[in-house]
Amino acid sequence: MELTLVIFSGLPGTGKSTLADRLARKLCWPLLRMDDVAGNIPSTADFRFWDEKVEVLMTIIEAQLELGISVIADSVFMGTDRIHAQEIARKHKALFRPIYCFVSDEILWEKRVTQRVESLKHPDAATWDRIQHQRQWFAPWQENTALFVDAINPFEKSYAKVLKFATSQNEVLKPIKMPTPFIKGSYHA
Repeated sequence: MELTLVIFSGLPGTGKSTLADRLARKLCWPLLRMDDVAGNIPSTADFRFWDEKVEVLMTIIEAQLELGISVIADSVFMGTDRIHAQEIARKHKALFRPIYCFVSDEILWEKRVTQRVESLKHPDAATWDRIQHQRQWFAPWQENTALFVDAINPFEKSYAKVLKFATSQNEVLKPIKMPTPFIKGSYHA
C-alpha cells in the first residue's frame, strides 16, 4: 500500500474520533489526535495557543511520513491547516485522504454533544455553546475535496466508506484551496 496521510476533519461531536480510532486499529497506522497534543487546555487558550498545537501536530505528521509510515490525524482542521496537511502529503509523495465528518441533523448533533459532555464529565469537553462559537471560524469544505461522512448514517456504513476511501489508490479529489494564503504556523488568523 502506498504512503498515505488520512485526516479526519469536523467540529466536535460529529463522529470523527470514533471513525479514526477504528480505522487506525484496522490498518495499524499511527493515530495522531489533537486532543493528545493539546493536553490540558488553559481557560485563556486563544488562537496563538491553538496555532502552536496545530504546528506540533503537523510536525509529528511530517515525521511519520518522513519515516515512510502512513498516518491518520484527528483534528478539527478548521481551514488553512488542511492546506498544510495537503502540502506535507505532497512533499512526501503520500496519498492525501481528507475526510470531513458532520451531522446534518442539528437537533441530533446537539443531543449527542450534550450526552457526551455529561458522560465525560471533563472540563475540556466541547459543549454545544463552545462548538457554536468554534463553528463561526470553521471554513466550509468544498465539494470533491474530501470524503463527506454524515453521522446520521449507520456507523458501519460510514466506516465501510472511510476504509475504502483511505485505502483506495485511485481516488481523485480537487486540491483544497482557501481564499487566504497559507502561512505555516498561522491557522486561525
